[in-house]
Amino acid sequence: MKIGDLHRPVSAAFTHSRLAAVESVCERMSAGGEDPLVLVTVFIDALRPRSSRELAEAADLWRSMLQLLERNGNYREALSRTLLALFATREQRRLYTEAGMLPNTGFFTELRRKLVHKVLPEVPDERDLKDCVHLIFTRWSDQEWVDTIPVADRTAFWKIIGRFGPGDDASRMLIREQLDDSARIMAIRIAAMGLEPELIRINPYLSAGESPFVALAEEVSRIIGLHRSAQTAGDVAEDDRRHLEVLIGQCRDAVRRAHQVAATRGTSIPLTFLLVRLTQHLDRLDLLKELLAVRSGSNRAELIEKWSEFLRDALDGERQKNSIRKHFSSLLVLLSLRVTENASRTGEHYITRDRAEWLAMWRSAAGGGFLIAFMALLKIVGAPLTQGVFIQGVFNSLIYGGGFAVIYLLHFTVATKQPAMTAATIAATVSQVHGRLRHSEQLVRLIIDTVRTQLAAIGGNVLVAMPLAVAVGTAAGFWHRGHLFSAGKAASLLAEIDPLRSAALFYAAIAGVWLFLAGLVTGYVDNLVAYSDAGNRIARLLWLVRLAGRKRAERIGKFVYRNAGGVAGNIFFGCALGMTTPVGKSLGLPVDIRHIAFSSANLGYALTVLNWQVDFPTIVRCVLGVGLIGLVNLAVSFTLALWVALRSRDVEPHHAVRLLRPLWRNLLEHPARFFYPAKERAS
Repeated sequence: MKIGDLHRPVSAAFTHSRLAAVESVCERMSAGGEDPLVLVTVFIDALRPRSSRELAEAADLWRSMLQLLERNGNYREALSRTLLALFATREQRRLYTEAGMLPNTGFFTELRRKLVHKVLPEVPDERDLKDCVHLIFTRWSDQEWVDTIPVADRTAFWKIIGRFGPGDDASRMLIREQLDDSARIMAIRIAAMGLEPELIRINPYLSAGESPFVALAEEVSRIIGLHRSAQTAGDVAEDDRRHLEVLIGQCRDAVRRAHQVAATRGTSIPLTFLLVRLTQHLDRLDLLKELLAVRSGSNRAELIEKWSEFLRDALDGERQKNSIRKHFSSLLVLLSLRVTENASRTGEHYITRDRAEWLAMWRSAAGGGFLIAFMALLKIVGAPLTQGVFIQGVFNSLIYGGGFAVIYLLHFTVATKQPAMTAATIAATVSQVHGRLRHSEQLVRLIIDTVRTQLAAIGGNVLVAMPLAVAVGTAAGFWHRGHLFSAGKAASLLAEIDPLRSAALFYAAIAGVWLFLAGLVTGYVDNLVAYSDAGNRIARLLWLVRLAGRKRAERIGKFVYRNAGGVAGNIFFGCALGMTTPVGKSLGLPVDIRHIAFSSANLGYALTVLNWQVDFPTIVRCVLGVGLIGLVNLAVSFTLALWVALRSRDVEPHHAVRLLRPLWRNLLEHPARFFYPAKERAS
């Protein structure tokens, strides 16, 4: 694509005044004699929008600047010399080895540093290129402005100015030496991280003299030593570059293997932090390797793209290096990655791929609906027996938490428990390369399987809970010649699920948030049990072995390992549902919860108590309310869980939106797949 093809008409007055300022800076660069840092700062200031309203015009001004450089060779060469002088006269090592990278300090140590620098900002060193970033890009809005410039335009800029003249050899030698040092520093840090005890614990072979991290550091030092001894700034030989690629690939395999082991044996925040930093360092060394190896040829365009993206990420990292919000966001990503690794493993059991699994889900959900019908009845008839809002909340928590735990231990299913788990499984399948999703067909099939399974679980819960509630209510009326509760209570139950007479959908959203948090609790406890090896440690308790025998102690340990997370998540969910209303009332907040399975059972009980003497529009609204409550329950919990799972894998959530089009096409072409599985098992 030519630069002229990128041009769009913009405000003539805006372009003329701002482009004149750019030309003035280029004239000063041509004259020479000024500090390149000052010239580059003024150049960026001429292109920078004055407010957010000028973002679109500033992006077009960038294109006009590219056209100006294409037309005027003097300006192009002057800008190239200025940028080259800026790099050659500044210390570059910290820019390459630290910019945009996670620090090696702990969370609270880094938080304390950020707080101190918020109060007493550090003085930037003009001799350090990393600090020069703050002197050139002085506004918080600069990152937003840079992001509005298309990637093609940012890359085109470096293609234009990357034509150094014959008099630049000395500067290029200085830059090359600092690139060599940066690569050596990165390789040494990678070797040190590769020998951390946390990593060796899950990859023991790394301590047996076969560590690819150590081999990588030795190879980088060997190659740089050869160039230094030869006193040349020649490029890395092709054979050496390929060998480095192989070693970097082996290091990535070791990191990938560590993630896989951590998904089953559990992980910790230090280990997760270490693996993230290790991946960042490998990516940076890969870039430095390309900068050292590729100077011309077919790979030059790809190198310029990598260089442009590196500078953009470095700018982002430097602008937010003292950001408290970014610091806590990084912690959230680490925590969610720790949790969702185990949640995705659990979520695989909630996705059916063939008819046998689909029918098994119906049976499991039917069992859950059976117990929920009696849990709802116990909650209704037990309410008058409790005095005080708090005592009633505790009573409801026992019903919810105990019932959900029993449902889980009997291998039954509560439909709304699925989204928090299946979202993590979907996110685990998502991979991103430069903003593009791979394996989209596999993801679409997975989502279709998930939707079909979710509908089966909802059907099993509702189609058993509601008819059973009707049957129990009718039988109680015949047996006791009276109803289980008053007509006033029945009318209240109908009003609670009527979306036009209550805030049922808002309360359903609150339940969706609790569902999401319950999924995190499940993943967290599963991870904690796996990481601490709690099952085997319980099996080795001397008092338990003496009391129950070794075999029974081992069975107890395995039971805890398999079920601790699920039981903890269900108990948390039950307590959250039970205590929402009491806590809300004590704080003066109008909050409550609505759950689809309980709402369907309540509808059945209310209709029998009222002897079905309810007008048809009310019944329609209540049935519709039950459906909408379920939709909100699932939508809120699934959206929150998917967002956390995607962010934990460093995938921007908007990339997943691209799957909507193929999903809609599948729904139009093969709607039955969303409701009924194919005969053959998916590969």
